Amino acid sequence: MTGTLPRALAALCLLALTAPTVAAQHARLEARLEASLAARDAQALGFAVRFEAMKVEGGTATLELGYEGGAARVGLGVAANRAFGPLGNVIVEGWGALRTDAAAEGRLGARGVVGPVAVRVTAVAFGARPAAFRSGLVASAERPVLAGAALGFQVGLTARLDRNLILEFDPELYLAGGAHWRGEARLRLLKLFGDNEFDLVARGYAGPGGASRDAAVGIGVTLPRGRAPDWSFAALVGWSPAGPALGARASLAEDLGPARVGVDAAFEPYRHDVAALRVAASASVPAAGYLGGGRWEAGLQVATDAGDTSAAVRGTELALTLALRLPME
Repeated sequence: MTGTLPRALAALCLLALTAPTVAAQHARLEARLEASLAARDAQALGFAVRFEAMKVEGGTATLELGYEGGAARVGLGVAANRAFGPLGNVIVEGWGALRTDAAAEGRLGARGVVGPVAVRVTAVAFGARPAAFRSGLVASAERPVLAGAALGFQVGLTARLDRNLILEFDPELYLAGGAHWRGEARLRLLKLFGDNEFDLVARGYAGPGGASRDAAVGIGVTLPRGRAPDWSFAALVGWSPAGPALGARASLAEDLGPARVGVDAAFEPYRHDVAALRVAASASVPAAGYLGGGRWEAGLQVATDAGDTSAAVRGTELALTLALRLPME
Protein backbone atom coordinates (compact mmCIF):
# COMPACT_ATOMS: atom_id res chain seq x y z
CA MET A 1 0.00 0.00 0.00
CA THR A 2 2.88 2.38 0.82
CA GLY A 3 4.24 2.35 -2.71
CA THR A 4 0.93 1.89 -4.47
CA LEU A 5 -0.72 5.09 -3.23
CA PRO A 6 1.93 7.54 -4.53
CA ARG A 7 2.03 5.77 -7.89
CA ALA A 8 -1.74 5.88 -8.17
CA LEU A 9 -1.83 9.57 -7.23
CA ALA A 10 0.87 10.37 -9.82
CA ALA A 11 -1.05 8.44 -12.48
CA LEU A 12 -4.26 10.26 -11.57
CA CYS A 13 -2.57 13.65 -11.89
CA LEU A 14 -1.15 12.65 -15.28
CA LEU A 15 -4.57 11.56 -16.49
CA ALA A 16 -6.08 14.83 -15.25
CA LEU A 17 -3.53 16.85 -17.18
CA THR A 18 -3.98 14.87 -20.40
CA ALA A 19 -7.81 14.53 -20.29
CA PRO A 20 -9.84 16.44 -22.90
CA THR A 21 -10.76 19.42 -20.75
CA VAL A 22 -10.85 22.17 -23.37
CA ALA A 23 -14.61 21.92 -23.83
CA ALA A 24 -15.48 20.95 -20.26
CA GLN A 25 -17.57 23.39 -18.23
CA HIS A 26 -16.16 22.37 -14.83
CA ALA A 27 -13.43 20.22 -13.35
CA ARG A 28 -13.70 18.91 -9.80
CA LEU A 29 -10.58 17.77 -7.95
CA GLU A 30 -11.32 15.86 -4.77
CA ALA A 31 -9.62 14.25 -1.79
CA ARG A 32 -11.73 11.94 0.35
CA LEU A 33 -11.42 9.83 3.49
CA GLU A 34 -13.91 7.01 3.95
CA ALA A 35 -14.24 4.71 6.94
CA SER A 36 -16.50 1.85 7.95
CA LEU A 37 -16.98 1.49 11.67
CA ALA A 38 -18.49 -1.96 11.13
CA ALA A 39 -15.07 -3.21 10.00
CA ARG A 40 -12.41 -1.44 12.08
CA ASP A 41 -9.70 -1.77 9.45
CA ALA A 42 -11.89 -0.59 6.54
CA GLN A 43 -10.47 2.90 6.10
CA ALA A 44 -9.48 4.35 2.75
CA LEU A 45 -8.00 7.58 1.49
CA GLY A 46 -9.22 8.43 -1.99
CA PHE A 47 -8.55 10.92 -4.75
CA ALA A 48 -10.69 11.81 -7.74
CA VAL A 49 -10.91 14.26 -10.61
CA ARG A 50 -14.13 14.81 -12.51
CA PHE A 51 -14.65 16.70 -15.78
CA GLU A 52 -18.28 17.73 -16.18
CA ALA A 53 -20.40 18.70 -19.19
CA MET A 54 -17.69 18.18 -21.81
CA LYS A 55 -19.13 19.09 -25.18
CA VAL A 56 -19.12 16.22 -27.64
CA GLU A 57 -20.91 15.72 -30.92
CA GLY A 58 -24.64 15.55 -30.25
CA GLY A 59 -24.48 16.01 -26.49
CA THR A 60 -22.29 16.23 -23.40
CA ALA A 61 -19.99 13.85 -21.56
CA THR A 62 -18.66 13.45 -18.01
CA LEU A 63 -15.36 11.77 -17.16
CA GLU A 64 -14.35 10.72 -13.63
CA LEU A 65 -11.00 9.23 -12.63
CA GLY A 66 -10.36 8.07 -9.09
CA TYR A 67 -8.39 5.94 -6.68
CA GLU A 68 -9.56 4.55 -3.34
CA GLY A 69 -8.82 1.60 -1.09
CA GLY A 70 -6.24 0.02 -3.38
CA ALA A 71 -8.40 0.23 -6.53
CA ALA A 72 -8.37 2.78 -9.33
CA ARG A 73 -11.57 3.57 -11.20
CA VAL A 74 -12.70 5.28 -14.37
CA GLY A 75 -16.23 6.39 -15.19
CA LEU A 76 -17.73 7.88 -18.34
CA GLY A 77 -21.19 9.37 -18.76
CA VAL A 78 -22.91 10.71 -21.87
CA ALA A 79 -26.17 12.58 -22.44
CA ALA A 80 -27.84 13.48 -25.72
CA ASN A 81 -31.12 15.03 -26.83
CA ARG A 82 -32.82 13.18 -29.67
CA ALA A 83 -36.10 13.66 -31.56
CA PHE A 84 -38.27 10.53 -31.80
CA GLY A 85 -41.23 11.39 -34.00
CA PRO A 86 -44.48 11.68 -32.01
CA LEU A 87 -42.58 11.38 -28.72
CA GLY A 88 -40.81 14.65 -29.40
CA ASN A 89 -37.47 15.29 -27.74
CA VAL A 90 -36.08 12.44 -25.63
CA ILE A 91 -33.00 12.81 -23.46
CA VAL A 92 -30.87 9.65 -23.53
CA GLU A 93 -28.33 9.21 -20.76
CA GLY A 94 -25.71 6.55 -20.13
CA TRP A 95 -23.03 5.93 -17.52
CA GLY A 96 -20.42 3.23 -17.05
CA ALA A 97 -17.69 2.80 -14.44
CA LEU A 98 -15.02 0.15 -13.92
CA ARG A 99 -12.62 -0.48 -11.03
CA THR A 100 -9.34 -2.37 -11.12
CA ASP A 101 -10.72 -4.82 -8.53
CA ALA A 102 -13.23 -5.95 -11.21
CA ALA A 103 -16.26 -4.14 -9.73
CA ALA A 104 -18.38 -2.29 -12.28
CA GLU A 105 -21.65 -0.45 -12.75
CA GLY A 106 -23.63 0.68 -15.77
CA ARG A 107 -26.75 2.72 -16.38
CA LEU A 108 -28.76 3.47 -19.50
CA GLY A 109 -31.89 5.57 -19.43
CA ALA A 110 -34.21 7.85 -21.33
CA ARG A 111 -36.68 10.53 -20.30
CA GLY A 112 -39.30 12.45 -22.16
CA VAL A 113 -42.98 13.34 -22.23
CA VAL A 114 -45.78 11.02 -23.36
CA GLY A 115 -49.02 12.99 -23.54
CA PRO A 116 -49.59 14.61 -20.13
CA VAL A 117 -47.06 12.38 -18.35
CA ALA A 118 -43.31 12.88 -17.99
CA VAL A 119 -41.65 9.45 -18.17
CA ARG A 120 -38.21 8.27 -17.10
CA VAL A 121 -37.02 4.69 -17.76
CA THR A 122 -33.62 3.39 -16.63
CA ALA A 123 -31.85 0.03 -16.63
CA VAL A 124 -28.95 -0.41 -14.18
CA ALA A 125 -26.42 -3.11 -13.44
CA PHE A 126 -23.95 -2.94 -10.56
CA GLY A 127 -21.62 -5.00 -8.43
CA ALA A 128 -21.15 -2.67 -5.45
CA ARG A 129 -22.65 0.34 -3.69
CA PRO A 130 -22.87 3.65 -5.62
CA ALA A 131 -20.09 5.28 -3.57
CA ALA A 132 -17.62 2.71 -4.92
CA PHE A 133 -17.94 4.29 -8.37
CA ARG A 134 -19.04 7.90 -7.83
CA SER A 135 -18.12 10.49 -5.24
CA GLY A 136 -20.42 11.77 -2.54
CA LEU A 137 -22.88 8.87 -2.37
CA VAL A 138 -22.19 7.18 0.98
CA ALA A 139 -25.60 8.41 2.22
CA SER A 140 -27.37 7.82 -1.11
CA ALA A 141 -30.72 6.02 -1.34
CA GLU A 142 -30.76 5.96 -5.15
CA ARG A 143 -30.85 2.13 -5.13
CA PRO A 144 -31.09 -0.57 -2.46
CA VAL A 145 -28.04 -2.00 -0.71
CA LEU A 146 -27.83 -5.57 -2.02
CA ALA A 147 -25.32 -8.36 -1.55
CA GLY A 148 -23.51 -9.18 -4.79
CA ALA A 149 -24.22 -8.11 -8.35
CA ALA A 150 -27.69 -6.99 -9.41
CA LEU A 151 -29.71 -5.94 -12.43
CA GLY A 152 -32.33 -3.26 -11.93
CA PHE A 153 -35.11 -1.37 -13.68
CA GLN A 154 -36.30 2.07 -12.55
CA VAL A 155 -39.35 3.96 -13.80
CA GLY A 156 -40.38 7.50 -12.97
CA LEU A 157 -43.83 8.88 -13.81
CA THR A 158 -44.93 12.49 -13.22
CA ALA A 159 -48.43 13.64 -14.12
CA ARG A 160 -49.96 17.09 -13.60
CA LEU A 161 -53.54 16.34 -12.61
CA ASP A 162 -54.47 19.97 -12.14
CA ARG A 163 -52.78 23.34 -12.13
CA ASN A 164 -51.61 22.87 -8.54
CA LEU A 165 -51.78 19.08 -8.25
CA ILE A 166 -48.94 16.74 -9.33
CA LEU A 167 -48.70 12.96 -8.91
CA GLU A 168 -45.29 11.24 -8.93
CA PHE A 169 -44.73 7.47 -8.89
CA ASP A 170 -41.32 5.74 -8.95
CA PRO A 171 -41.53 1.91 -9.08
CA GLU A 172 -38.29 -0.12 -9.15
CA LEU A 173 -37.33 -3.79 -9.58
CA TYR A 174 -33.93 -5.35 -8.83
CA LEU A 175 -32.86 -8.92 -9.53
CA ALA A 176 -30.27 -10.22 -7.05
CA GLY A 177 -30.91 -13.67 -5.60
CA GLY A 178 -34.58 -13.07 -6.34
CA ALA A 179 -36.78 -10.06 -6.97
CA HIS A 180 -36.50 -6.92 -4.85
CA TRP A 181 -39.40 -4.50 -5.35
CA ARG A 182 -39.62 -0.97 -4.04
CA GLY A 183 -41.45 2.21 -4.91
CA GLU A 184 -42.53 5.62 -3.72
CA ALA A 185 -45.54 7.74 -4.62
CA ARG A 186 -45.99 11.44 -3.90
CA LEU A 187 -49.08 13.60 -4.33
CA ARG A 188 -47.89 17.20 -4.43
CA LEU A 189 -50.37 19.95 -3.61
CA LEU A 190 -48.79 23.18 -4.81
CA LYS A 191 -49.55 26.51 -3.13
CA LEU A 192 -51.88 24.90 -0.63
CA PHE A 193 -50.91 27.38 2.09
CA GLY A 194 -49.73 30.53 0.36
CA ASP A 195 -46.77 29.53 -1.81
CA ASN A 196 -45.99 26.46 0.30
CA GLU A 197 -46.27 22.93 -1.08
CA PHE A 198 -47.92 20.07 0.83
CA ASP A 199 -47.09 16.43 0.00
CA LEU A 200 -48.66 13.06 0.72
CA VAL A 201 -46.05 10.27 0.58
CA ALA A 202 -46.31 6.46 0.46
CA ARG A 203 -43.43 4.03 -0.08
CA GLY A 204 -42.65 0.34 0.29
CA TYR A 205 -40.04 -2.39 -0.20
CA ALA A 206 -40.29 -6.18 -0.52
CA GLY A 207 -37.35 -8.59 -0.78
CA PRO A 208 -37.38 -12.14 -2.15
CA GLY A 209 -40.05 -14.27 -0.53
CA GLY A 210 -41.36 -11.32 1.48
CA ALA A 211 -39.07 -12.07 4.43
CA SER A 212 -37.60 -8.56 4.23
CA ARG A 213 -40.21 -5.88 3.75
CA ASP A 214 -41.30 -2.47 4.97
CA ALA A 215 -43.80 0.27 4.18
CA ALA A 216 -44.46 3.84 5.23
CA VAL A 217 -46.86 6.74 4.73
CA GLY A 218 -46.31 10.34 5.61
CA ILE A 219 -46.83 14.03 4.98
CA GLY A 220 -44.36 16.66 3.89
CA VAL A 221 -44.06 20.37 3.27
CA THR A 222 -41.80 22.40 0.98
CA LEU A 223 -41.18 26.04 1.85
CA PRO A 224 -40.20 28.18 -1.18
CA ARG A 225 -37.97 31.08 -0.20
CA GLY A 226 -37.65 33.11 -3.36
CA ARG A 227 -34.06 33.33 -4.51
CA ALA A 228 -32.89 31.43 -1.42
CA PRO A 229 -32.85 27.60 -1.51
CA ASP A 230 -36.12 25.86 -0.65
CA TRP A 231 -36.53 23.98 2.63
CA SER A 232 -38.45 20.71 2.83
CA PHE A 233 -39.55 18.47 5.72
CA ALA A 234 -41.49 15.21 5.99
CA ALA A 235 -42.80 13.07 8.83
CA LEU A 236 -43.58 9.37 8.25
CA VAL A 237 -45.04 6.38 10.02
CA GLY A 238 -43.41 3.13 8.92
CA TRP A 239 -43.83 -0.59 9.49
CA SER A 240 -41.50 -3.57 9.22
CA PRO A 241 -41.53 -7.07 10.78
CA ALA A 242 -39.90 -5.44 13.83
CA GLY A 243 -43.03 -3.32 14.30
CA PRO A 244 -44.11 0.30 13.69
CA ALA A 245 -41.69 3.20 13.88
CA LEU A 246 -41.60 6.93 13.20
CA GLY A 247 -39.42 8.47 10.50
CA ALA A 248 -38.44 11.91 9.28
CA ARG A 249 -36.72 13.62 6.34
CA ALA A 250 -35.32 17.13 5.98
CA SER A 251 -33.49 19.09 3.30
CA LEU A 252 -32.14 22.54 4.08
CA ALA A 253 -29.69 24.94 2.46
CA GLU A 254 -28.72 28.49 3.29
CA ASP A 255 -26.60 31.17 1.69
CA LEU A 256 -24.36 32.92 4.23
CA GLY A 257 -22.84 35.72 2.25
CA PRO A 258 -20.60 34.12 -0.39
CA ALA A 259 -20.80 30.73 1.34
CA ARG A 260 -23.51 28.10 1.04
CA VAL A 261 -24.22 25.38 3.59
CA GLY A 262 -26.72 22.56 3.35
CA VAL A 263 -27.84 19.31 4.90
CA ASP A 264 -30.00 16.44 3.67
CA ALA A 265 -31.01 13.99 6.38
CA ALA A 266 -33.36 11.05 6.75
CA PHE A 267 -34.15 8.80 9.71
CA GLU A 268 -36.26 5.85 8.65
CA PRO A 269 -35.55 2.98 11.11
CA TYR A 270 -38.08 0.64 9.49
CA ARG A 271 -36.33 0.53 6.09
CA HIS A 272 -34.59 -2.66 4.98
CA ASP A 273 -33.36 -1.47 1.57
CA VAL A 274 -31.01 1.35 2.66
CA ALA A 275 -29.38 2.66 5.83
CA ALA A 276 -31.80 3.74 8.53
CA LEU A 277 -30.00 7.03 9.21
CA ARG A 278 -28.53 8.98 6.30
CA VAL A 279 -26.96 12.43 6.57
CA ALA A 280 -25.17 14.47 3.91
CA ALA A 281 -23.85 17.87 4.99
CA SER A 282 -22.05 20.25 2.65
CA ALA A 283 -20.44 23.67 2.57
CA SER A 284 -18.87 25.68 -0.23
CA VAL A 285 -16.97 28.98 -0.41
CA PRO A 286 -15.34 30.87 -3.28
CA ALA A 287 -11.74 29.93 -3.99
CA ALA A 288 -8.95 32.46 -4.33
CA GLY A 289 -8.91 34.41 -7.56
CA TYR A 290 -5.60 32.96 -8.71
CA LEU A 291 -7.31 29.55 -8.86
CA GLY A 292 -9.60 30.77 -11.62
CA GLY A 293 -12.78 31.69 -9.78
CA GLY A 294 -13.76 28.22 -8.59
CA ARG A 295 -15.20 27.08 -5.27
CA TRP A 296 -13.97 24.98 -2.39
CA GLU A 297 -16.47 22.28 -1.43
CA ALA A 298 -16.46 20.27 1.80
CA GLY A 299 -18.79 17.42 2.65
CA LEU A 300 -19.61 14.94 5.40
CA GLN A 301 -21.74 11.88 4.66
CA VAL A 302 -22.91 9.31 7.19
CA ALA A 303 -24.95 6.14 6.77
CA THR A 304 -25.75 3.92 9.75
CA ASP A 305 -28.09 1.10 10.67
CA ALA A 306 -29.02 2.93 13.91
CA GLY A 307 -28.61 -0.33 15.81
CA ASP A 308 -31.12 -2.35 13.74
CA THR A 309 -29.52 -5.78 13.10
CA SER A 310 -31.89 -6.41 10.18
CA ALA A 311 -30.89 -3.22 8.35
CA ALA A 312 -29.30 -3.15 4.92
CA VAL A 313 -26.20 -1.34 6.19
CA ARG A 314 -24.50 -2.88 9.23
CA GLY A 315 -22.56 -0.51 11.48
CA THR A 316 -21.65 2.96 10.28
CA GLU A 317 -20.06 4.28 7.11
CA LEU A 318 -18.80 7.82 6.80
CA ALA A 319 -16.94 9.94 4.28
CA LEU A 320 -15.15 13.28 4.59
CA THR A 321 -14.60 15.13 1.33
CA LEU A 322 -12.66 18.23 0.34
CA ALA A 323 -12.90 19.31 -3.30
CA LEU A 324 -12.03 22.20 -5.56
CA ARG A 325 -14.42 22.94 -8.43
CA LEU A 326 -12.87 24.94 -11.25
CA PRO A 327 -14.52 26.49 -14.34
CA MET A 328 -12.85 25.30 -17.54
CA GLU A 329 -14.47 27.50 -20.17
